[in-house]
Amino acid sequence: MEIRKLQTTAAGTFIVTIPKDWVSKLGLEKGGLVYMELEDGDIVVSPVGSRTAVQSRPLKIDGTLDRKMLELSITASYIQGHDITEVNAEGTILPEQKRWIREAVDNLVGVEISEEYSGSVVLQNLVDPLKFDLAKSMEKFSATSLAVLGDATKALLSGDKMLAQDAYERGYQSTRLYRLLMRLALQGVRNRKLRDEMKIYDVGDIVVKTMAIKDLGRIAYYAMRVAQHVRETERRPDAGVLDGIEKMAKTTSEMQEKAFKAFMQRDLRLASTVIDSMDEVRKLYEAILLGTLKKEKAKESLPVSLIARGIRGIAGYTVALADDAVLAVFG
Repeated sequence: MEIRKLQTTAAGTFIVTIPKDWVSKLGLEKGGLVYMELEDGDIVVSPVGSRTAVQSRPLKIDGTLDRKMLELSITASYIQGHDITEVNAEGTILPEQKRWIREAVDNLVGVEISEEYSGSVVLQNLVDPLKFDLAKSMEKFSATSLAVLGDATKALLSGDKMLAQDAYERGYQSTRLYRLLMRLALQGVRNRKLRDEMKIYDVGDIVVKTMAIKDLGRIAYYAMRVAQHVRETERRPDAGVLDGIEKMAKTTSEMQEKAFKAFMQRDLRLASTVIDSMDEVRKLYEAILLGTLKKEKAKESLPVSLIARGIRGIAGYTVALADDAVLAVFG
C-alpha cells in the first residue's frame, strides 16, 4: 500500500502519481490507457487491455492419499478457479493414483491432462468463462434436476427400473455442470474485470448467485438420490403411499419452478408463496411415513421412506432458493 498526496492542476482537476515499479509491473508506459471507476467508495484504476494472470495450484500427493481425497482436492482446485493444477509426488505417482486422476478429470468440464510424467501430472483447464451465460446455465441446471425428479416419480408409479436408472445417471452427470457453475461464480466474485465482461456489474449480485447455485446443487443431489432409491425399491408401495409421493413430488416441483423464477425475476411475492408451500410438503411427508410404517415391514419400507425424505430435502432447498430470491430483491 502506498500513500500519495492528492494534487490539483491549474484547470482545477485532481491528479495523483502512481509508483514507478507498479507501472513497470503492469507493463504500462507513458501515453498508456487506464480505466478509472468508482466502486463502493473506492477509486479503481486498471490498465486497458490487460489479461488476467493464469492461476496455478500445486497439489502434492503421497502413498497415503486415497481416491476420495485426491478427487476432492482436484475438484476443489478446479472450482476455486485455478487454470493449472500440477499433481506432484516426491517419488513416483502410483498407477492406480494416475487412474484416479484421469477419472477425476472426466467429471470436470473443460479439463484435460496436458503433461504426464512418472512423478507429476499437469491438469489444464480450457474453459473460457465468457463462453457461458451464467443465468442460462443456471436455468439449464434447474431444469435438469426437475426432469430427474419427474422421471424418478414416473418410474416409481409405473415400476420402470430402467427409467429410474436413466434418471439417476442424468442426475449424476449434472454434477459436472454444478462444478462448472461454482467455478464461474467464484471467478466472478474474485475478478472485477471478469464480472464486467460477464455483464455482472455488482459483486453482491454474483455473491447471491453463488448462494443460489449452491442451493440448486443440493436440489440436484436429492433428485439424483430419489432416482437411486426408486431403482432400489423391490416391491410396489401401497396405492395410498404412491398417491402421497406423487402429490409431494408435484408440489415440490412447482415450488422449485416458482423459486427459480422468483430468483431470476426478483419477485418477492412469488418467493413468499414458495416458502408458504413448505407446510403442505411437511404434511404429505408425515402422512407417507405413517402410512408406510403401518403397512410395510421396516426393511421393505426403507426405500420408500428415503424417497419421501429425498423429496422433502428438495423442498427444503427450494425454500432456501426462495430465500436467495428475497436477498436478490433487496441486494
